[in-house]
Amino acid sequence: MASADDTTDSTIDRRSVLRALGAASAAGLAGCSGSGGGGVGGGGGDLGERVSSLQMEYWSDYGGFTTTHEQMAPIIRQGVEQHLGVGMEVVPKGISSQLGELANDQNRANNISFTWWVPAADRLDPQELLNNMRIDWAGAGGQSNYSNYADCEYTQLLQDQTTAETSEKRTQGMYETIAYMADDCAIGNLCPVANIGAWRTDRVEMGGIGNGGIARSNAEWAFKSELTEGDEMVVAINPIATETSNWLTHSASMPEAMWQHMISSPVHKYNEDFEIVELLGSVDVVDAQEVVVELFDDAQFTNGDPVTGEDVKFTFEQIKRGGEAGAYPGAAPVPYDSIEADGKTCRFTFTEPYIPFVNTTLMRWGVVHKQSFEEAGAVQDPGGAQFETPIVTSGPLQVTSLDRGQRVVTEPVDTHPTYSASQPIIFEAFRNEETIITALEAGEVDIAPEISPPNAKRVNEEVDNAKAEFAGTHTSYNLQYVCHTAPCKFPEFRKAVAAVVNRQKLIDVAMNGQVEPDMYPTYISHNHPLYPPEDMLYKQADDPTGSPDKGVSLLEDAGWGFDGDGNLHYPPDADLEPLWPQGEGPSADEFPCMEDLG
Repeated sequence: MASADDTTDSTIDRRSVLRALGAASAAGLAGCSGSGGGGVGGGGGDLGERVSSLQMEYWSDYGGFTTTHEQMAPIIRQGVEQHLGVGMEVVPKGISSQLGELANDQNRANNISFTWWVPAADRLDPQELLNNMRIDWAGAGGQSNYSNYADCEYTQLLQDQTTAETSEKRTQGMYETIAYMADDCAIGNLCPVANIGAWRTDRVEMGGIGNGGIARSNAEWAFKSELTEGDEMVVAINPIATETSNWLTHSASMPEAMWQHMISSPVHKYNEDFEIVELLGSVDVVDAQEVVVELFDDAQFTNGDPVTGEDVKFTFEQIKRGGEAGAYPGAAPVPYDSIEADGKTCRFTFTEPYIPFVNTTLMRWGVVHKQSFEEAGAVQDPGGAQFETPIVTSGPLQVTSLDRGQRVVTEPVDTHPTYSASQPIIFEAFRNEETIITALEAGEVDIAPEISPPNAKRVNEEVDNAKAEFAGTHTSYNLQYVCHTAPCKFPEFRKAVAAVVNRQKLIDVAMNGQVEPDMYPTYISHNHPLYPPEDMLYKQADDPTGSPDKGVSLLEDAGWGFDGDGNLHYPPDADLEPLWPQGEGPSADEFPCMEDLG
């Protein structure tokens, strides 16, 4: 926990946080915003409509990451209210509800989503994150452009790098795509995400941590750790992963990773040290338009059925079906020409070069059991299918029972060609991080993945027979601006918000000073191996503590102004209408590229 000297901004009690935020926002609305910061409080000139109080939503049901959100949010709010003369209400929202609303353009009250992205190893290729900003995924179509960012030139750059014929050309194209998005400040980076977890040293011999950390996005520790006492390994999780047996429908990436990589297995993936390991078979990249999977002879599902090329073919055809139906949020568009199966072989060919496939789509999805999915009706209804236990999967763990909202119980099997678990694993759901730490301290939990930095410090200093480890990662905490409605549809406003945030303070309060700030709006963190050269990028602030003068100047130079009470107003001629009607999406009349994108 942060000490009392860190100020009340560091509290993690949600009701206290929200009381403080509500009071501060009400003061801002009453015209009492602070007058510090480069001219807030000055009047003069013609003023347009006053900027209404902002709403910033954060995910309220995500364990240690929610704790981190609740420690950072007051600092973000303070910067905006003090320096920009705009009130801000911080609203907790369950991740599934929030992402569902944004993907279908159902929540126009929200202006900024305070988000983060799971540092899954397949995101070492940032294709998935860049796809989230493509124009044809904006609007009410159920896709993951949660920002509703709509820019034809960005999408063209994205497509060009996607179809590059060599890795060198693709990397340069990726740099240019990220640089364009950064120049538009389409998303605001804060600091890297940290994978932090803890375990009972008197009960577990921990392995498989590596660079991936103790998080469900790194499956290795589930198979490389052993109990030294007891018969069942209890892993603490938030309830999301227990809410459905139809795991492909998860919008939250940690629960999805648990099902895809711990309970199921992809053909291949990155291990804890980000080295590619073959799990169910070998992968041959013939060229930029052809990939061949050759399954191992002993690759089996948990019921003993062999994993065949037909199962692999069905898996990726099903992902395509589920993506088109809006049921599988993680399904990326892939330019398949054909998927052909023959015995233990599956051949993918593409209509154009698609280098990202091998280390993104192929690596992300666990191979599914074709017969089980057909019997569950998943072909006809990808989103509505449910599976009876024991659930047949392709990993080294078989799900023997699922108590919704409470736990997923698994047993090890000996059918996997690469991994074996040393003991049954119970993924036990806890409603908040405090109860997880209490259970760890009491010896009721063996491993607690994805905890917050203050609780990691608490474990290491106060809990007997327990240890926590910290791993900085390649993804970021972000301010995901809602770009199709005012005020965040205006780039200068997004840049002003990005400028006034005190990144150093939120790192000191919420991350124990363990990471460096992200000063460029790139979607990925500066730790990412494909981070562009900084001289290509727009810089959000001149100093980690924030640049209030820069934020105010950006607005004033674009015609925004402040009244005598310090309240921010739009330019007199600002068009405040949304970029498209609610329930629709970008139109070809306003965005000509939509005609070609279909």
